[in-house]
Amino acid sequence: MEKTESAVDVRRIYRALALDEELDGVDLRVFLYLFSKLDFKSFTPVPQMEIAEALGRRKEHVSRSIRKLKAKNIILPGPKVDRSPSFRLNPNYAK
Repeated sequence: MEKTESAVDVRRIYRALALDEELDGVDLRVFLYLFSKLDFKSFTPVPQMEIAEALGRRKEHVSRSIRKLKAKNIILPGPKVDRSPSFRLNPNYAK
């Protein structure tokens, strides 16, 4: 079975995330939730309360994790849509 380039990219991203000792379990759960909603090309709004409720965490924890993911350029911030921030995955992370 031949690996596609996108599959290799995702594996590289997952490996880099797993090896990053500065990310904790909440950060990784927030990333996985965002990964299920986002893509590498377009910005998509994802309300932090939606993430917090889905993961059973407080909004403050989600906000902290999003700040970490943005600071590490794992996700890229986009324009706000209504009151919700938008994000997209960084295709250049872990290259």
